[in-house]
Amino acid sequence: MSNSFEVIDQRATVAPDIDPDTRWWWDALGRGELLIPHCQSCDRTFFPPTPTCSQCGSESVDDRPLPEQGKVESWIVVHRTADETFASETPYTIAAVLFDGGGRIFGRIANGPLEDNMVVRPVAYIVDETTLLGFERVTP
Repeated sequence: MSNSFEVIDQRATVAPDIDPDTRWWWDALGRGELLIPHCQSCDRTFFPPTPTCSQCGSESVDDRPLPEQGKVESWIVVHRTADETFASETPYTIAAVLFDGGGRIFGRIANGPLEDNMVVRPVAYIVDETTLLGFERVTP
């Protein structure tokens, strides 16, 4: 899969909490691969990454690559943040992005003004300098 990434500049970031159960996901993201956990027992994808399936509890979990683009399924605008690191950036948008073939991941929308018609708009994933995941709107 070939991806082109843009760096989110001048944005507040907090280092991700990487533990042994999620390191594989963060390492893949750092290489430019967006993966989603997949349960071999019930054939469902789930997020965030955990060592067991969030649906059936199976430990038979592998991963599947996601396409570079997905569509905004729902979104929320954050006006007040619990973390002062992001206070100067409010309001900002967090979206649930649905990918073809299954898989839903949450992330921050990095560019453009907020719009009422954002649902089903295409977005591409981007990675910032600390390998935090975000999404950028794309022109169809």
